[in-house]
Amino acid sequence: MAESSTTLEVIDIPEHCGNAPRKAIIRDFLVALYQRDTQQVLEHLRDDVEWHVVGTETLQGSDAVQTWLDQQSGVKSLSLTTVITHGTDCGADGTLEFRDGTALGFNHVLIFAGHSKTAKIKTIRSYLVPLGSMT
Repeated sequence: MAESSTTLEVIDIPEHCGNAPRKAIIRDFLVALYQRDTQQVLEHLRDDVEWHVVGTETLQGSDAVQTWLDQQSGVKSLSLTTVITHGTDCGADGTLEFRDGTALGFNHVLIFAGHSKTAKIKTIRSYLVPLGSMT
């Protein structure tokens, strides 16, 4: 199991999440994801979630997501650049810096199961791009 990261530094986060509740949900989901708060992440997902990590793997169901999360490296800092919502279709992008000094650009496309405030995420497509070393 990879080391846990409870000391995630959140460098940038869009301030305009208040007028769009789904933006705040996505922001909170991503902070939990990169803090490796598995319980909080799973609370946002349907049990039958399908998560495509483009170019590497597809995770089927919350058990597969939990196993995958347990194997991820600890993130030192998160910079969330944009959160976009349009009905059930949403997206977010930004950058991550890992404890070893390497960086990753990300874009997550999130599809919610419905329009209600309590709807859970049913599909995620994640695009992860290595950016090299930040040091």
